[in-house]
Amino acid sequence: MRKPPRAHRAPAPPPLDALERHRDHHFRRVRHRSLRGERAALGFIEEVGFCAAFTAGLGVPCLREAIEGMREPPLPEHIQHDHAIMMTWSIKDTLPAKRLVYYGKVMAGRPGFIARAFLPAFLRLRAEPRGYRALYERGMLSHCAKLVMDALARRGPAETRALKLGSGHAPPKMRGEFDRAMKELQEKFLALKVEERYDPFTYVWDTMEHRWGEALRQTRELSRSEAAYLVVRRYFEIAGFGAERAVARVLAIDPALVDGAARRLERERRLKRALRVEGLVGEHSILAELTA
Repeated sequence: MRKPPRAHRAPAPPPLDALERHRDHHFRRVRHRSLRGERAALGFIEEVGFCAAFTAGLGVPCLREAIEGMREPPLPEHIQHDHAIMMTWSIKDTLPAKRLVYYGKVMAGRPGFIARAFLPAFLRLRAEPRGYRALYERGMLSHCAKLVMDALARRGPAETRALKLGSGHAPPKMRGEFDRAMKELQEKFLALKVEERYDPFTYVWDTMEHRWGEALRQTRELSRSEAAYLVVRRYFEIAGFGAERAVARVLAIDPALVDGAARRLERERRLKRALRVEGLVGEHSILAELTA
């Protein structure tokens, strides 16, 4: 009499240490893979697709970590003496000025970089194709942000003070509202910093339409679901694992689109979903090759 076949048992999730080692390698959080110089930093951003600038611990690569070659380096008392911080500070000016990468508050509302190859996908997911006025009419853009965009549309690239005056937000008591509006415009990919001037210190701002018009035009070739798939696939290739809702929050992508992209990756056998890893809270999706 034949014995009944044994029930197939799914492979156990890898230990957290193994998952973190994957990130150590791809995030370059090890000394022998640390970055040296602007060209190496550009190569890193193009390799990972998108990353935080200064803030570690978001679940995405961080340029400062990669320069330091270690996990979550401590913040020094005097940041001007920290090589990794100062190199990141310089790169955030030089690479975007050459339009080699995009820089703005795009990773969980924190400053980050997006490679040129991935910018159309992010714009398709987070930019309003009909422009800022359509967002404002739907109640999805603050009045101050709308006034700033009006000023940029009239003037072209402008310094911060000119935008405060042009939007009627020059009085000191209105600074908080103005700062929130500028953060909002960056997160919605409507405006961005294009220059920092140091004597006196100020920012110069421009519109995405003027600065990155070609990338905006490329969004017409992408559906939202395909754009989400491209971004989410690269996230898991580099990060290795993540809770899908956290991924949606950090990348500011609709959770339903993240879910759809993860389902497609699961069908393609690139991703294992709803796994529990000792040391992590809740369910996580893991790059399939790490579960073999």
